[in-house]
Amino acid sequence: MTIGSKRIGSKQRATRSVGYLRRLRRGFTLVELLVVMAILGILAGLLAWGVNAARVAILKRAQAFEVQSIASAVEAYRTKYGDYPPDGSSWPVMEAHLRKAFPNILASELGLLNPALSQQNGLIRNDNDLTGSHPHLPRYLPTSPGLRSGRVFDSAEALVFFLGGFSTDPQRPITGPGGPLKQVGSAYIYNTQRENAFFEFKIGRLTLDPNTGASTDETVYSEGVPNDLMPVYVGNGPTYQQLGVPIIYFDSRTYQIAGATVGDTSYYFNFYSPGLADIQNIAACTRNCARPFLSMDLDPNKIGNALRYANDKTFQVMNGGYDRIYGCQSVKNIASPESKPAFLFTVPGGNTAMLNVQTLTFTRPGTSSVRFYNPEFFCGGGFVR
Repeated sequence: MTIGSKRIGSKQRATRSVGYLRRLRRGFTLVELLVVMAILGILAGLLAWGVNAARVAILKRAQAFEVQSIASAVEAYRTKYGDYPPDGSSWPVMEAHLRKAFPNILASELGLLNPALSQQNGLIRNDNDLTGSHPHLPRYLPTSPGLRSGRVFDSAEALVFFLGGFSTDPQRPITGPGGPLKQVGSAYIYNTQRENAFFEFKIGRLTLDPNTGASTDETVYSEGVPNDLMPVYVGNGPTYQQLGVPIIYFDSRTYQIAGATVGDTSYYFNFYSPGLADIQNIAACTRNCARPFLSMDLDPNKIGNALRYANDKTFQVMNGGYDRIYGCQSVKNIASPESKPAFLFTVPGGNTAMLNVQTLTFTRPGTSSVRFYNPEFFCGGGFVR
């Protein structure tokens, strides 16, 4: 072998080959192994993060698509019946709607939902909002026309009731074939084979006991009242068995509800509260809560920079999202706050708009308004966002 002008003999070549093989057989040092393991660990962490981020992004898109599909179903409902579905928080609104949508409906059908008949139909629906702060509940009397309202369903149950489909029987749209309720003997159960649906609610995503078919949402979400017949729908994401929360529907007619009597100037601010905000910290946490959101537009009919509600002529549909938190102030009745200032959030942006207790309106937040901060959701060692 010749390198430049020099020749290398076979003995020298053999010596160099043995040295090269020894270096190959030496292997890695401990430091080199640790470096390699660290690099592999970083790469594995990046891969796991990327996979989880992609999974979350896909789930969020699926949730957004489902909410949009439900909103389209609500519009289809309005096209057919000439009115948006109520959210269950006011019996007069619901009764007027049902009479308009089903002109031939029997009085017995309406009686199943009338809060004044709670002793007879308490197992079908209940009008308890957990806190007992609804101004119309304890004072509702059918013989007193000055009293305005009673609660029929919560806003998650109302979504299932109205979009799941009604019977084609013009007199019995609720209990007729394919309607929301099915009679078995002298009792009623929720009908899992409803017809003419505006949105196909997956049975496995409804809060129904698989053995009895009974609704379990009051128990699942610790609402403090017996279970009624109407389930709620937990959309894409964690199931209700995995502590997922329902999709919520608010009707613009009842974002705020006037006081119980005609001259009553107080207001009740609608909400839905499915369990605690932090399911891992039961002892130190307040309840999760959904409320209608405000827009950033001023209401021309109100004074003092009062804001209009978002979608103030239509409705709002909400999903708790991937983290299951609706992110609204959870107080009994924010017209009479206990210890914290009352507010609602605005969209877009998430700014807090404070309640003006004189006008019972929410004023436009300034540039220093707190964003995405909710003292009602303080849980143990930190704030839930």
